[in-house]
Amino acid sequence: MYKLSDLYFGELEAFDEANNEVEYFSNTFVIPDSISISTLRKNRKFIIVGRKGVGKTALQMYFSNQLIKDGYKTVFFRFAEDMRAGDFTQLSRTQSHIAYVSSSNDRNLFLNYDFRDVWERIIVNKIAEALINAGEENDFTKFVLPQKNKLANIFSGLTKNLSIKVSGDAFGIAVGLGLEVGDGGSHGEISIGDFNRIARVLLSQCCKNLKMYFFIDELVFSRLDANADQITIKAAMVRDIIKAARELNALSVKEDLDIHFVCSLRPEIRNIMNEFDSEIGKIVDGKDVSINWYSTGSDASPLLIEVLRKKIEHSNISQSSTKIDYDAFAAKTVKFGNIANSLDEFVKTNTWGRPRDLVRLLNSVAKGSPNATRMGEKEFKSGLDEYSRTSTKELIDELSVTHGKRILPALKKTIQKKTFTSKDEFLSRMPDVGVNEDKLFDELFLLGVVGGFQPEAGNYFWAHRGESYFKEHYQVRVHPALWHEFGIRGT
Repeated sequence: MYKLSDLYFGELEAFDEANNEVEYFSNTFVIPDSISISTLRKNRKFIIVGRKGVGKTALQMYFSNQLIKDGYKTVFFRFAEDMRAGDFTQLSRTQSHIAYVSSSNDRNLFLNYDFRDVWERIIVNKIAEALINAGEENDFTKFVLPQKNKLANIFSGLTKNLSIKVSGDAFGIAVGLGLEVGDGGSHGEISIGDFNRIARVLLSQCCKNLKMYFFIDELVFSRLDANADQITIKAAMVRDIIKAARELNALSVKEDLDIHFVCSLRPEIRNIMNEFDSEIGKIVDGKDVSINWYSTGSDASPLLIEVLRKKIEHSNISQSSTKIDYDAFAAKTVKFGNIANSLDEFVKTNTWGRPRDLVRLLNSVAKGSPNATRMGEKEFKSGLDEYSRTSTKELIDELSVTHGKRILPALKKTIQKKTFTSKDEFLSRMPDVGVNEDKLFDELFLLGVVGGFQPEAGNYFWAHRGESYFKEHYQVRVHPALWHEFGIRGT
């Protein structure tokens, strides 16, 4: 007889699960209705938008596995993971012209930063590296990565004045094609603009038969670990990664290449960029697809319950051929006081409609009752403290992208009961955090810290169930998964 501690319910980080437990990931992945690989192409949509934990990385990993079977190469660049602190410093130094910007206004700085050439160079380097690792070599790889080895770091060969160090062979390739490389080429350096221009020509000529998807993931940052100047720089970096991907997709369309560049983006990062420059909406809007697990106009989610079922059925990875009987293993109801909810209803009420919530809940239950042999009502309840703690931390991380460290103490002072009679009552208890109150409340609603409530009918209205805004006649209900961490379950 197995114990909960013997079972595996997945990773909060889908990248790790997909790489380390390939069979489990494949067996338990459920594709949402709102997206397909045919949607994500060079000439259609190329930006996946979804909040933390909704499944952006898992979706890309799943698509990658399918694409590889169809003969595609796939490359991942993970902004938040692959970039180091020193990388940000080095990249910001390439913007020497900023010293001449007359205003220190953040928006003015944002509009004057331009990292597109640097990101394009990084992307073509990654393409060349993937080809070399696959044993394929051509003039494109010889020009971009003449050393035939992995980059020491993503800025290898880039000088402070935005020139690229090139070998004599690489210079010869460009000259042989009749391409102008400027005066510095023969001396071992060319401008990054010339480098990218030549790389584009070589990509178009040498990679006609290349089938590739390039996934740019984890376009995220937080005010928790950055000052205002760093936020402006990082927002500009993300904007220019998206612009570079857009331009490379356009090149693929023009040259009839089967190469596609896909970005994933969180809504709060998109909103920060929009605050700096509303024009970014012309790039993002219309080229984005959203991931959601709730059908329009309904708060039921069979897909989410299917994820739960699969996570449990395939959790005995030591004997992967033996599926666990979901109906016998999991409680059919979870009762609080005199109210008994079906497990489906319990999951629907205590999550934000995301696969990561289910992984967190299952792992919290296993942690709270490691010696149990099933997940009954007692076991689910024993995991709620841990689930509430980690869920709250993740929400605070999302809010901190915009509001920094001040938001948690403000919420602790405000949230001292489950239900508020109105939005005005809620805001009256909220300390000043230096932002517009209505805007802050809208963010709390959209992230799922609070939702609308009609107690006479027992109805809940959550953003993750399809509500686009909080209606003034609603009462305010704190999300049940946060009750333990804020100490209000008994209020």
